[in-house]
Amino acid sequence: MIRVQRKYKVIKANSLKDLEKEVNELIQKEYKDTEGFLYRASGRWQCLGSTFTDKDNWLQPMVFIQEEE
Repeated sequence: MIRVQRKYKVIKANSLKDLEKEVNELIQKEYKDTEGFLYRASGRWQCLGSTFTDKDNWLQPMVFIQEEE
C-alpha cells in the first residue's frame, strides 16, 4: 500500500472542549473506497502538530492520509 496525503484543513473552535469533539469525530472515522467486495483504498484524518490558540479561538491542523494499492 502507498500512503498519500490527500487533504489538509485547520479545525477552529471557540473552546478546547468543542475542538476535542470535532477532532475526535474525524479521527475515529475510516473512509474506504470499494470495488465489489475488495477495498481499493482507505484513509483517515490525523492530527498534524499540536493545538494552538489565536486570540479567542482554538486551532488544530489536520491531514487526510490515504493508503492505496
